[in-house]
Amino acid sequence: MSTIGKEEYLAKVAPDKPISEEEFVTALRNAHKIRTNVCFRIWKKIKELYPDVDADRILIEAYSEFGIGEGKKWGGIESAADGLYKQSSRGGYLAFSQELKEISDDYAQKDFHYCPHVEAMKELGASAEDIRFFCQEILSSGDYGNIVPYEGYELEFKKQIGAGDDHCEYCLRKCSK
Repeated sequence: MSTIGKEEYLAKVAPDKPISEEEFVTALRNAHKIRTNVCFRIWKKIKELYPDVDADRILIEAYSEFGIGEGKKWGGIESAADGLYKQSSRGGYLAFSQELKEISDDYAQKDFHYCPHVEAMKELGASAEDIRFFCQEILSSGDYGNIVPYEGYELEFKKQIGAGDDHCEYCLRKCSK
C-alpha cells in the first residue's frame, strides 16, 4: 500500500505555482465538460427510469431558470454591446475559443470555435441527435434565459456546433419596441 505524503500531494496540485494560460483553459474546459457529463447522464437516466416523466422539460426549465437568475445579476443592459459585454468573461472567451465579430448598440456577435459541452457528449458516445437536442434545447435555454429579464433584446444562435456547424454564432440584437 502506498501512502502519499503532504509534499507529494502539494507538488501535484501546486497551489502556489502560477498557472499558464494553457492550464487555465484546460481547467475551464474540463469544468464545463464535467457539468455537461453530469447533466447529460441525469437527462438520460430520467428518460430510462421514468419514461412517463418529461425529462426534456425538466432540464429545459432548470437551465432556463439558471439563465434568468444569472442574467438578473447583470443589473440591467443599456445596449446589445453592453449585454454581450456582461455575458462575457476572459475565462469563457478562452475556454470556448471565442472571437468578437461585431459590437454596437444595436447588434453584438461573438463566435465560439470550440464547445466543451459538445466535446463531453461526444466522449460519452452521444448520438448526433442527442447532441443537437441537448445543445439547442437544453443548454441554450440557459443562454436565452439570460436575456429574459431584458425586454427589447433578442438572442439568436445563427449557427451551433451542437447542430453540426463548425462554430457557434451568439448574436444579441436590440429590438424596436
